[in-house]
Amino acid sequence: MATPTSKRKRLVEKSLPPKIETYIPESHLFMQLQALERRLDTKIVRKRLEVQEALGKPVYKKRLLRIFVSNLAANQSAAANATVGADETDADSKDAARTEAVEAPSWTLRIEGRLVDPPGTTWKSRPAPHKFSEFLNSMVVELDRNAELYNDNVVQWRRGTDSEVDGFEVKRRGDEDVRTKIMLDIRTATDRFKVNSPLLRELLDIRGPTSKAGFIMKLWQYIKFNGLQDSDDPDQIRCDAGLAQALGSNVVSFTALPQMLHMFLTRPDPLVIEYTVRVNEGDFHMGQYAFDVEVEIEEPSRQGTGPLANVQTRHRELTHIENQLAQMMQDIHNARTKRDFLRSFSDDPVAFVHRWIDNQTKDLEVILGDRRRGLEAALGAIMAADSTAQELAGERKQALEHETSKWLKESALYNEPWAEEAVFHYLSAKTQERMQQLLKQQHQQQQQQQQQVRHQQHQATGGGG
Repeated sequence: MATPTSKRKRLVEKSLPPKIETYIPESHLFMQLQALERRLDTKIVRKRLEVQEALGKPVYKKRLLRIFVSNLAANQSAAANATVGADETDADSKDAARTEAVEAPSWTLRIEGRLVDPPGTTWKSRPAPHKFSEFLNSMVVELDRNAELYNDNVVQWRRGTDSEVDGFEVKRRGDEDVRTKIMLDIRTATDRFKVNSPLLRELLDIRGPTSKAGFIMKLWQYIKFNGLQDSDDPDQIRCDAGLAQALGSNVVSFTALPQMLHMFLTRPDPLVIEYTVRVNEGDFHMGQYAFDVEVEIEEPSRQGTGPLANVQTRHRELTHIENQLAQMMQDIHNARTKRDFLRSFSDDPVAFVHRWIDNQTKDLEVILGDRRRGLEAALGAIMAADSTAQELAGERKQALEHETSKWLKESALYNEPWAEEAVFHYLSAKTQERMQQLLKQQHQQQQQQQQQVRHQQHQATGGGG
């Protein structure tokens, strides 16, 4: 049979017995500590939830992405020779035609990007590399060429399931300089929008794309700073001249404000880079400028580092201390129960015994169940007899109790090791004696009832004869 590997968790009892302060005046300090512990537990639970929520969310750090645009040129010097030698070349020669096709002038547009290392970065502390395409949602390249001669003047790339790359290349044939327009949609961790109202941008001091939450926060700061919230109805916003002109209303409900602001948000403009492909300046040409863009990088998880790594260890230590506290509380409760028992017996032994017998009698009634009525009658007869005896021997009983109480209080018998066992045996004997008396009286009553029933039956039989 398998044995459980762990014990059942025990409830931690932290409440002191009532009126314990009477015996231990310092117990009020423990109660103050309990109140402090409750407040501390509330804050710990709230902070724990905040930490768990923060650890579940990715943390982003702003970095600088530097974009380079360049181009390669190939076979540009052979373009003139190919034109002059076109009449001298044998048109029927397949090898010459193939060689001419391979050596046709061409150029390659290159768009690359890399992260700029923060100041003070060494090769050991350098973060993990990132691909250029990780920071783009889409890219469009427009070539300014004759549309009648070339039908591939627009190149598009959109994020999909392809692997990330460090750069993009666009290769085309040609021996002339070409103006290009590169439009990059920068990828962000949170959705960014452009405020399409110049008046709102000026009022709220918004520079560049912003999130919905940032836009609403800027508007709320403007309302609080200018005191536009109605004092009688806080849900109503009394717009000033500039805000009323931007929103088109003098009074706006605060609950309807987020939906109203949605019409002022549009997708941000893409990053536009204009570059001219140079084919007559050598085999390689680099653009005059590089373009720096601020992007967001997800930091690696730090859940297993720092002070949070010791949370589980501290929790086990706290559980061990709470178990020790529960054991101490249980010992206090047991000691108080034992003290009340012995104190009640020492104050008035006779009354204590009577009360204890009464309690045992009630328990016996519950156990016997159907015979409760007979026990109640027997108990009533016993109590009536005891009452009569007490009235007849009142003075004698008082004197005896006084002497007995005086002797018991001054006696050292209670300090003996056998005192508790003697009291237990005495009470058990009294209980058994009383139970025997009750059962005997009940048996006698049942016999009397049976005799009465037989007598009545005999009379009924004799009368009928």
